[in-house]
Amino acid sequence: MLLALPLILEAQNQEGTGTSISISASATVIGGDIELITISDMGVLDASRLQEGMEVYINPIFDAEAGIMRASGTPNAELRVSYLADMEVTRREGPGSLFFTYEVSGSPGDNQRESELLTETERELRFNNEGVFYFWIGGRVDLSNAQPGNYDGEFTIEIEYM
Repeated sequence: MLLALPLILEAQNQEGTGTSISISASATVIGGDIELITISDMGVLDASRLQEGMEVYINPIFDAEAGIMRASGTPNAELRVSYLADMEVTRREGPGSLFFTYEVSGSPGDNQRESELLTETERELRFNNEGVFYFWIGGRVDLSNAQPGNYDGEFTIEIEYM
């Protein structure tokens, strides 16, 4: 199963307040009998209000702004997960780009603080007794080249049975 999350960004400069960003994501499931639901989107705008500078960091294990996804499949089945960590998102209307370095954590239970950072390019995991596994999506967003406007990109995660 390949999941592509279209990433739609809107950045705008507001006099004296810097750049604001909003992100929304939706899931597209390609093949297989694994269902993936987006529970909440990444809260980059909320995170940027709490941080200063040209980089916003959302920790997938500790930050409430992390996106949440729930995968459902065969109880206790082994699964393999891989994702693309780095992405450049370009502005639709002309020059300007944002750089994302994604971080993903996962857990068979709905407990973000007990989730494990998935640092390897490809990782083997297991669904819980109910056939559920949770993912939290965070990472770093470099805003140094951001211009006012709309930005498009995708976050891709691949989940397959072993």
